[in-house]
Amino acid sequence: MRAARISAFGGPETFGVVEVATPEPAAGEVLVRLRAAGLNRADILVREGRFPEAPPPPMTLGVEGAGEIAAIGDGVAGLAVGDRVGINPMKTCDECENCRRGQDSGCTRLQFVGEHFDGTYAEYIALPVRNVLPAPARLGDEELAAGVLAYMTAWHMLKTRARVRPGETVLVVGAGSGVASAAVQVAKALGARVIATTGSDRKVEQVRSLGADEVINYLSEPDFDRSVRTLTDGLGADVVHETVGRATVQKSILSARHGGRLVGMGSHTGRNAELDLSVLYRREISLIGCHASNRAEIAEFLPLLADGTLTPVVDSVYPLDAAVEAQARLGSPERFGKVVLSID
Repeated sequence: MRAARISAFGGPETFGVVEVATPEPAAGEVLVRLRAAGLNRADILVREGRFPEAPPPPMTLGVEGAGEIAAIGDGVAGLAVGDRVGINPMKTCDECENCRRGQDSGCTRLQFVGEHFDGTYAEYIALPVRNVLPAPARLGDEELAAGVLAYMTAWHMLKTRARVRPGETVLVVGAGSGVASAAVQVAKALGARVIATTGSDRKVEQVRSLGADEVINYLSEPDFDRSVRTLTDGLGADVVHETVGRATVQKSILSARHGGRLVGMGSHTGRNAELDLSVLYRREISLIGCHASNRAEIAEFLPLLADGTLTPVVDSVYPLDAAVEAQARLGSPERFGKVVLSID
């Protein structure tokens, strides 16, 4: 089969499409013929050697994917060859205390497709049956590859961790990314008023089309926390969805109301940030960390993908042979939503 693999850690020059052996499903596994792979910033971290748990190259990148069942291992029931599926990239042990509690994100042996073992930039992948989920009929493979992880993450952040309630105001910072564009829709589906920030007038209209009630262009209004307070009669947002990191986290904290919650995942502009702790303390703001999701949450949001309440946002689609160009697009300020590889 063809797979886009890194031969060493480093830049795009380490990356190329090669022929490798097609995997075979072991007992309890299925072989998925991948038709699309969603790109993720984690792919670049792995390629550059900045993900400490990644195995040594060569390695196939790719956390997200969708396709159809090509073969079934022993002991697998309920699936048939040809069934369309999406990929749940979280591989859990199902034995530790956190797994027994349904807290997949806290699994002591948690691994991710494309981070700890070969990923989805390939024609085939073999995975435990619990790592595939039925594809909603209305979604094509490219939309499904772009949607599963983004909505898993946004749902976990807003519904499970921040406990967003109808009528609350949610601020989504940097709403042009895959997870943040999903968060706009999730917050709206949960009954919230949504304020979002993004980086161009074109994106302002795109974010508004996702359901945001108010959108702030942070390039023309860099102190977006002041704009949020103006839009909330001086109070601030009940919940702030933060995935950007160092560049925005202090303003995100300043955007929260007294007793508000900042729910954070990701640090794309830097892991280390200087915070004014007095703001956290005096305003009694809760800082809530997030990582990944829990399998049970998929059943909560999958019907919303199926009925169109949630619609994956695809920025662009590239062929597998153009994986290098696709990764370059991932870092473009013009990108809005997910970049996807189409795998013929």
